[in-house]
Amino acid sequence: MNRHDDELDRLFRAARPADVRSDRPLGAPEIALRENIIRGAVRAPKRRARPRIIWAGVTAAVATLAVAVLVTLSVLSPAQQAIALTPPPLPYSTAGSMSDVVIDAERALSASSGPEQASHVESVVWGWSAEIEQQRIESVPQEITFDWGEGETATTTIVAADSYWPEGDRPPGVEPSPYRPGEIIDEVKTAPEDFDAPAELTSLTGDSREELFAALGAFGVSESSSSGELLAAIDGLMQYWTLSNAQHAELLEILIDADDVEVLGATRDRLGRDVIGLQVSSTIPERTDTVFISRDTGRLVGVESELIEPRDGLPAGVISYAMWEAAH
Repeated sequence: MNRHDDELDRLFRAARPADVRSDRPLGAPEIALRENIIRGAVRAPKRRARPRIIWAGVTAAVATLAVAVLVTLSVLSPAQQAIALTPPPLPYSTAGSMSDVVIDAERALSASSGPEQASHVESVVWGWSAEIEQQRIESVPQEITFDWGEGETATTTIVAADSYWPEGDRPPGVEPSPYRPGEIIDEVKTAPEDFDAPAELTSLTGDSREELFAALGAFGVSESSSSGELLAAIDGLMQYWTLSNAQHAELLEILIDADDVEVLGATRDRLGRDVIGLQVSSTIPERTDTVFISRDTGRLVGVESELIEPRDGLPAGVISYAMWEAAH
């Protein structure tokens, strides 16, 4: 194994999904470990056998239960050079100061009752996985619906999303999707005894800072965590709950009170919604993470990760995104 392979394994070993034969979503500690290793905060122990598929940046825990191969292409040459066939960067325009963004978001959140907190989540996620032995990459857009409840069977439904490339307009080497948009890829049911999310996460009911930090703590963060670390935990929280407007307002305050949050500007997210992008503190030098705030509702509606420069065979560009509240 050469140095490039070692680095790829180091970056992604814990980011690969749970065994697809397992009928449960990742637990909160597993999500926290995955995010820490992606950020470079934890170095996983060496394994003798290199995993066949290693994943980067798929941010929905329930999305890891099945692999939807929507396009397959060759990306790694013997020299470990990559073809950057990733979603295009979002264009940003001026959106005002951080104070302006927060005031507008809080005004929108208070103007509407919004949804009630519910253990029902709808999201659209995208990421890619490098398959070292086959020198391939797989693009995996998915629509995820996750329903769970205390003492109830949890259900994850995974549906093929639209391809980035229309039929007849795919880049050279990109194969057609084996799934039609809207086709169910998998449905996984998890028995109550196998659903092992921490009580701090599943018992969340209030909107106080203390209650939200208790839930975020299931992902390994505290009030001293950086904005980048907090966003990773918020992303984990959003995989389990649709939250109320009051909870979103407090999460925004928690994030802004952390260090190094910057306004990128106004744009349209991957679902075409008008949003403001906020960039959080970098957890590794080559990677940036952005959270999106809806200009209509003030709610946090998605997160995106991007490599700002190639990293040992990995292409620069967007490596993952998760758009929350996809039905809204």
